[in-house]
Amino acid sequence: MSAFSSLFNTTEFLLIGHRGAAGLETENTLPSFQRAIDFDCAGIELDVQHGATAAIPWVIHDKTIDRTTNGHGRVKDLTDAEFSTLRCTNGATIPKLDEVLDLVAQQSQILNKSIGINVELKGPGTASAVAKILQNYPHLPVLVSSFDHSQLRQFRDIDQRTDVAPLFHRWQDDVNAIATGLAACCVNLSSRIVTRRRCEHVQQIGLPILAYTVNSKRAAKRLQEMGIAGVFTDRPDKFAVTNTKVI
Repeated sequence: MSAFSSLFNTTEFLLIGHRGAAGLETENTLPSFQRAIDFDCAGIELDVQHGATAAIPWVIHDKTIDRTTNGHGRVKDLTDAEFSTLRCTNGATIPKLDEVLDLVAQQSQILNKSIGINVELKGPGTASAVAKILQNYPHLPVLVSSFDHSQLRQFRDIDQRTDVAPLFHRWQDDVNAIATGLAACCVNLSSRIVTRRRCEHVQQIGLPILAYTVNSKRAAKRLQEMGIAGVFTDRPDKFAVTNTKVI
């Protein structure tokens, strides 16, 4: 089984496409993920929710479909049939999680490289559906993250092997305890709350930190100097990354 954590050993700085290449293509669509892969990102990040039925994790960020599609309404109220008829602002469909995983698996084979996938659980009830689907992709390096740490605990109860990471938009003094309790492989922090002292604090338990959302090389370099192991970005076209630094 390929682990997302193995990517930290292949480069000293990871560039991960946030919702694909959200600054270049409609976020969380297959064309957006393909753009991120084309810019040689080490991985992609996506959000999953489910509608009125919990069977299918759909790849969408907002609680409503209004901003990114031609429809209106709340994600949690939509049937799977209704999801399938929607079109995003670039004409693409809202993908299912397995469709994105299939794309990454295909591109990994074509490019002969491991491409990471960070699946963010959005809302209640996503942990079990995601865990079930990931069983079919044991060779992909997947990281499951969430701001809802209870969802991560539910996921960890089902799946003890896939890498996980708690997300934080505000600093908490119990970051290390939360990460340790989840057997996390890294911690994902908002770039706004990153400081050198906080990096050192997390590194006391031997975990790397990924920061979101970073769209300039200058900001990425500053974060790297503080100890950040990689960033999520909407604009992978603005970066060139070697195996040691951002250039």
